[in-house]
Amino acid sequence: MHGVIRRYRVRLGTVAQAARYTEKGFLPILRGIPGFVSSHLLDEGNDVLTWMALLETEEAAQAAVRASRDWFRDEWSSFRPLPPEVVTGEVLARATADRRRTVDRRRLALVGAIAWDGPERRAGSDRRLEAPSWARAG
Repeated sequence: MHGVIRRYRVRLGTVAQAARYTEKGFLPILRGIPGFVSSHLLDEGNDVLTWMALLETEEAAQAAVRASRDWFRDEWSSFRPLPPEVVTGEVLARATADRRRTVDRRRLALVGAIAWDGPERRAGSDRRLEAPSWARAG
């Protein structure tokens, strides 16, 4: 995993305009880079933006650097790079939030049901099959 960080000062317009333009013009270019993982544009305040991207390989990171250099120079002249112009490197530690929800599998099959409250039904010789207890029968 490799990361890229670039900082820019917005010279013309607002940070909100710059963010919208970046989302419509630059992010689709990044998504087309093989190995692209994520991209983030941060508002530092005082008309300064920081762009960060994570990519799978060093080659993908270099492609992102080229794409950002070309796009910001050619398409959005109101951005001005701030030193350090580009920071790249291998990601040494990473944490993500696992936001996937654990879903009861039985709930997926029941449209409109909140939860399955009926007996489990299993086929064949599964011992967990609900059956009358022989101990209680006699």
